[in-house]
Amino acid sequence: MTEAPSLPAFPATDTLDRQIAEALAEDARLSFRKIAADLGVTEGTVRGRVKRLQAAGLLKLVPIVDIARGRDATSAGQHMMFITIKCASGKLDQVREGLLALHEVRALYDANAALRLIAVCVLPSLADAATITNRVLALDGIREAETELVLQTVKYNAAIGPIATVEDLNAFADGEG
Repeated sequence: MTEAPSLPAFPATDTLDRQIAEALAEDARLSFRKIAADLGVTEGTVRGRVKRLQAAGLLKLVPIVDIARGRDATSAGQHMMFITIKCASGKLDQVREGLLALHEVRALYDANAALRLIAVCVLPSLADAATITNRVLALDGIREAETELVLQTVKYNAAIGPIATVEDLNAFADGEG
């Protein structure tokens, strides 16, 4: 019997780590001095915690384009579309790879239903919605696809995202993490 791969060993985190991460998620430009003052710790403590969390792969500071704060939804580059995809049996990995190759697919999630994926697309125009839908339907292994265009943003947090990407998980499985 083969042994199951072990999960990556992450350092233990505490309330202070989470408070620092939350502050940076709200505004990644905050200085360590400001965060330290707000949390009642030293700047060195904040700096050390951030470096440790980054080294462990638990914290990444990256720029995020907040499309909800841009122009109105009819402007260029402001259209978001969700595509729910049902895959044929045995074709999930193939469909996933095909979707990951499409530049318009900005996020891809495995859904709780078997053989189902959810793709999030950001599009420069409504005409592109039809184009990307046709490209998705042309992928081998698609049983069914349903699209939904976002008409109005009611609430949006640009900092949300997957906790780990497929690449992150594969790197850990391959012993690179």
